Amino acid sequence: MSNKLTIGRYELIEEIGRGAMSVVYLAKDPDIGRSLAIKLLKHDLVEKEEYRKLFLREARAAGGLSHPGIVTIYDVGIWQDRPYIAMELLEGKNLDDYLSEEGAMPLEDALEMAQQLTVALHYAHKKGVVHRDIKPENILVLDEGRRFKITDFGIARIEHQYMEGESEEEQAKVMGTPAYMSPEQISGKGTDFKTDLYSIGVILYKVTKGELPFEAANYGAMMQAVLQQNPQPLNAYSEQGFIWQSIIFRLLQKNPDLRYHDTDELIKELDALSKEIEQSGQGVGSIRFFSMRARWAIALSTLVLVVMVLGMFWVYERQNSLMNQLVYDYGSSMAQIISSETAEPLLLDENVALQAITVDIVENSDVLYLSIRDSNGLVQSSSMEQQVGKQHQLFEGSESLGGMKGSRIFQNADTFKQETFLFDTPISFQDKKIGFATIAIGREKLTSATRSSLLTMIIWMFVIMLAVFSGVYWLANKFTQRINKVRQAVKDIKTHGQADLISIDSHDEVGRLQQELNNLNQKLAGITKTQHMSVDEVNASIKEMTEMDKTVLLDYSEPGKNDSEKP
Repeated sequence: MSNKLTIGRYELIEEIGRGAMSVVYLAKDPDIGRSLAIKLLKHDLVEKEEYRKLFLREARAAGGLSHPGIVTIYDVGIWQDRPYIAMELLEGKNLDDYLSEEGAMPLEDALEMAQQLTVALHYAHKKGVVHRDIKPENILVLDEGRRFKITDFGIARIEHQYMEGESEEEQAKVMGTPAYMSPEQISGKGTDFKTDLYSIGVILYKVTKGELPFEAANYGAMMQAVLQQNPQPLNAYSEQGFIWQSIIFRLLQKNPDLRYHDTDELIKELDALSKEIEQSGQGVGSIRFFSMRARWAIALSTLVLVVMVLGMFWVYERQNSLMNQLVYDYGSSMAQIISSETAEPLLLDENVALQAITVDIVENSDVLYLSIRDSNGLVQSSSMEQQVGKQHQLFEGSESLGGMKGSRIFQNADTFKQETFLFDTPISFQDKKIGFATIAIGREKLTSATRSSLLTMIIWMFVIMLAVFSGVYWLANKFTQRINKVRQAVKDIKTHGQADLISIDSHDEVGRLQQELNNLNQKLAGITKTQHMSVDEVNASIKEMTEMDKTVLLDYSEPGKNDSEKP
């Protein structure tokens, strides 16, 4: 005979958890060899018909749901007058324990969780099931924070007409966890899917900031805070962070009509934010949002750069042309002077004196090369002495550039160590041509001056670009600051129903926009005022309770009837 404790056909192995209404055991289904969890109603609640119905209602609500984001119900039964539920066994921890160990979530992880939970709730709502007690203890974290599942539909309300409805007396009773209960849930005004959306908003606020949107010492103070106070802003430092905050604050609207119209609308906003975050991680080229001040500064700086580069090239080419012209003038004039000085020695065949004049000119001037030849082309003197007595030949690589003042001009970049211009000028005596003088003038000094001038222009170009960029960025920043005030006010109106009036410091187009927004804000003021609940309306026993994560039952069926805590 086996000593194993069984419930129905299931073998209990060990206790693995306790909830407000039930004890959870690890069990095994011997028929198929599957491990599972058995949730059994507590002993002290078995005699209370209200909790028996509530327990079985969970099975009825969750048993009809089959979704990856909702814990699966396998079986429901009664063992020794105690209802039990056989459900999916999962290796993980609840969100409350997860946050205690890991702390607040980064935006990307919180958004992923929000998407999964919202999709699961969307499915449940389409099936007509509202959870009504969404809180961290009822959310299981799996795969080290990559998957999430909703459990414990213990106080779920089934909306479909073909399912067993709640009596008027049952509908007058409100159960939930005060820190996560919606204002309409606390005040007994009825609940629907928007109650779950509010609870999701509280959870997202907590996982993002690490604390609840409303803090209080006891249940009574917590309920008043939910009804009367507005949550503090989240630590949002980016465009995506502000969007995330606006989503959470819309979920936390005290007026249900100002929350999302359905879970599908929320899913679309979460997906849009997810895509924006993904794009922001792919680099500037893929980001749809790009700061106006940066865009203006870059655009105008680029325009200035293009204009300055074109202008710089035009100036450089113009300067280079003028420099060449100076070389031509200098070379032609120098060649004529040398021709005049060497005409007489050449005519008298004074080759020694002619050679001395040639060497002296090359050594004491900017002339790199000089040769004198007679009318027959025979070299009489040269700074390259090996040429003397030989027939004159033009250096290889010399290209003709035309003539000027009677001189033929050639360009040569191969013979000398620098680019040079060759000037071949006739030598005349009493208007009779008696020979030719060839001189070489280098461009190195002019090239150096041109490069120095170009470098100066480039430096000035970058200085001017930096000044333009900084100036435009500063002006655009001043403009966007004013625009951001309008934008923040619009967000505040969207999330809270009203915003602080904007101080108008300039009567221009933006000032007119700010004034119109102030007028709109004043007209909207009061539309979304918070509900109020006086201290007297909260039962004394509730005021003394300090465990904010416990579920309570509020009975509105009879005026003045005491509220009671759910064990």
